[in-house]
Amino acid sequence: FAEEAIAAANLKPGATVLDVACGPGTLALKLAQHADKVHGIDFSEAMLAVFRNKIEQAGHRNIALHCGDAQTLPYADATFDAAFSLFGLMFFPDRKQGFAEIYRTLKPGGSIAITSWASVDQSPAMQTMFGAMRAIKPDLPQPQRSVTTLENPERFKQEMEEAGFRNIEIRSVTKAFPVGSTDEFWNHMVKGSAPIQMMKKGLGEELWREKEKLALAWLEETLPTLKGPLTSDAWLGVGVK
Repeated sequence: FAEEAIAAANLKPGATVLDVACGPGTLALKLAQHADKVHGIDFSEAMLAVFRNKIEQAGHRNIALHCGDAQTLPYADATFDAAFSLFGLMFFPDRKQGFAEIYRTLKPGGSIAITSWASVDQSPAMQTMFGAMRAIKPDLPQPQRSVTTLENPERFKQEMEEAGFRNIEIRSVTKAFPVGSTDEFWNHMVKGSAPIQMMKKGLGEELWREKEKLALAWLEETLPTLKGPLTSDAWLGVGVK
């Protein structure tokens, strides 16, 4: 989904950009090839440690990282030419504040590109992920469709409008994930999934290593029954300040 978000932002040469809830750098590393300066912020020091390793390996000199609350951004008004959040802002306790802070730190005319998962029932990949999570925590509730989250495109557009953005579009994006081996599929999900990261953090490293075996066993049994690549649907919200 990173390529679609970057293309939608229509970056100009010399751009300074922000990646909100940047995690291990999936988007920001790609942004570094298109922007003059990339700032990434995330609440997880563990995620940022992984990201710093990747930066060092890639030899990037134009990425700056900050550990902190993205609902209170540590940047001056009108700093960025574009701002992004891939499957991050959708989980904020206060999305209104999250959108407001992005708006504040964007330059006039700056662009925003935000992704949110669509409803789980539209996404075989997400259904499989939650099945594996329930192997770890059997009482985990089945995700339900919600009209009050960003999985609802009308709500998505409304929240962007209320923050002050204009020229808003909410686009549907579908990606196919090759299943590969059980370990490959699970590692891909663990790295890119905020719900799994929150579960891992709540359990602690030692207990997680034990519980993770339950998810892998469930996937070992389930993945061979699935036909072809798993698809995942998301919404991409774009607009300008």
